[in-house]
Amino acid sequence: MAAPMPPQLLSGESLVTTVRQHGAVLVPAAALSAVVIAVLLFLLHLVPSRVLNHPTGTATAIAMAVVVVVVVAWFLTRVLRWRLQTYTLTTHRIVLSRGVISRVTESIALDRIQDIVVRRPLAERLIRSGVVEIDSAGRDGVEVLRMIPQPNRFYTDVLQAVEAYRHLSLGYPVPIGGQPGASSPPPPPPYGSGTGL
Repeated sequence: MAAPMPPQLLSGESLVTTVRQHGAVLVPAAALSAVVIAVLLFLLHLVPSRVLNHPTGTATAIAMAVVVVVVVAWFLTRVLRWRLQTYTLTTHRIVLSRGVISRVTESIALDRIQDIVVRRPLAERLIRSGVVEIDSAGRDGVEVLRMIPQPNRFYTDVLQAVEAYRHLSLGYPVPIGGQPGASSPPPPPPYGSGTGL
């Protein structure tokens, strides 16, 4: 399946990285689909081959096919929804996109970000994912990005992008590799309160 198109970039803006939720979010949907099909097969096995002297084979096969098509279509819709839900970091903002038929796109300007926290519950640590919470000025509550693969990497990418954007807006040379040059003025204090355990 082709990757979704990146968001329309602003003038002078460039793409840093795009992430989506860990593929493990599809496990419950896959398990439910398998259970539904297994239960259907069991129930169809209990249907007698003839009812009132009429064979039931054709009706049983049609019912099985209809249910399988519905279940597979439902699961593929979940996969498509997961595929199209992306979190894109650029040099100016974080773009949150979701939706299959009706697309919704939001953005958080890097200069509005006040705090970033990474939380990694035990279950998510086992699959190398976690929760990234972004607190920004002008928004109601915290934006919670759940089950992000390698959340510490995304956290670091956001902090580096924020620092580079602040240097540009203040007219400082952009840090190379996240470290200010020797001739650069001291950078402002970094954003973010660190990662949760």
